[in-house]
Amino acid sequence: MRRLNRNLLQGGEEGVSGVVVVILMVVLIGAGALAVDAGQIYAERGQLQNAADAGALAVADSCAKSTCNPALADSLANANSLDGKSTVTSVDTTSVAGQITVTTATKSGTNNGPTLTKLFASVLSASPVKVVASATVKLKYPTKGVTVLPLAFAPCEFINDGFPHLIQLQGGAKDCNGKNPSNQIIPGGFAWLNPDTSSGCTVTAEVGQWSLTSAGGAVPNSCIDLFDPTKNPSLAGSTVALPVYKYTCDGMNPAIFGTCKGSTVQYYIEKWAGFKIEAWNLTGQAKYDPLNKITSGKGIYGTFVGYSADPALFTGESVTPTGTVTVLGLIK
Repeated sequence: MRRLNRNLLQGGEEGVSGVVVVILMVVLIGAGALAVDAGQIYAERGQLQNAADAGALAVADSCAKSTCNPALADSLANANSLDGKSTVTSVDTTSVAGQITVTTATKSGTNNGPTLTKLFASVLSASPVKVVASATVKLKYPTKGVTVLPLAFAPCEFINDGFPHLIQLQGGAKDCNGKNPSNQIIPGGFAWLNPDTSSGCTVTAEVGQWSLTSAGGAVPNSCIDLFDPTKNPSLAGSTVALPVYKYTCDGMNPAIFGTCKGSTVQYYIEKWAGFKIEAWNLTGQAKYDPLNKITSGKGIYGTFVGYSADPALFTGESVTPTGTVTVLGLIK
């Protein structure tokens, strides 16, 4: 009887061990399934976030240039998802002034359903999973930045009507200031600014601050190649951010500004403007005018436009619009 009882006891222990092993296997399989599913959810959310970011930036860019176009979010969202599928559930351009928010959600399966399919946890009767992501872009109005062209426009030349205009530098008829551009303190409707360095052509300017002129009516020496179409063919047709000055130092305190002639002229910067440059006739090889838009004198021809500028070139920010230039920034 003792031996029989021992065998029965051993058989009972083996049975319990088998049950424990089965339970542990179920737990381990479930944990593994959850880990795989968590990875799939994490990957899906990453794709949706890329989609939301791209959609929000695209819509914000359209707002910066002219009228907001929410439809841009759909194509950009899908193009920035690895599976090419996402649902833009909302595009908000009005709730907060100067902010655009795009929300994306899951689109999966052959029927483009709103929840993730083929999750292991579904065998455990887990609820379907819907993944969402959102991105908000803020339109920032820059105050301080770098212009790749050493120019500042007169306020009367800043005509933001969507049409190209000829802005005289020298010669020709009277400019918008009511003067013949030649030999004036303000040489035409735009002024050359002094580059930051003697070997470069970039100019740092800031709204509410003074910028020093580059004396004379000619292109600054270090900038000739920039306007030479054989050396810089990308300039024609490009859009750049340019400062617009409010007034010069003419009539200001000579103790501070000197004579305000020649190399002492300064310009008080009021705003930034987007300018699409289409033709120019300046100095020597600094000429590009295939359609003969500049028939006499020297000047520049182009259109003031809304422009979303490179955020790497700008610092500072205003809560109110400063001209037609904006910088886009993802804030969440």
